[in-house]
Amino acid sequence: MIRRISLVVVVVSLLTACSSVSKSRVFTRAAYPDMFAALDNAPDGHNGIISTTGEAYEITSTYVNSERLCRLVEIRGTNSFFGESFCKAKGGEWR
Repeated sequence: MIRRISLVVVVVSLLTACSSVSKSRVFTRAAYPDMFAALDNAPDGHNGIISTTGEAYEITSTYVNSERLCRLVEIRGTNSFFGESFCKAKGGEWR
């Protein structure tokens, strides 16, 4: 019985640690001004550095329809790589 309880405690602890590590970031213009300026004006293929984190980013593609504008950005850190999509309605802010 004690082994079972210990196993449950270990599993719950590992799951809690993993979920806290993988929390997603919230991208805002205030926190990432250079990247948001690039989203506003730079063409696909634009590369830059996020000054607050040191990560490199590249705007890889743009999709436009009658309702919104979306851009896919690859973000690379020392030990990370992920894609983030940013979309906005005409006259709106990137989300």
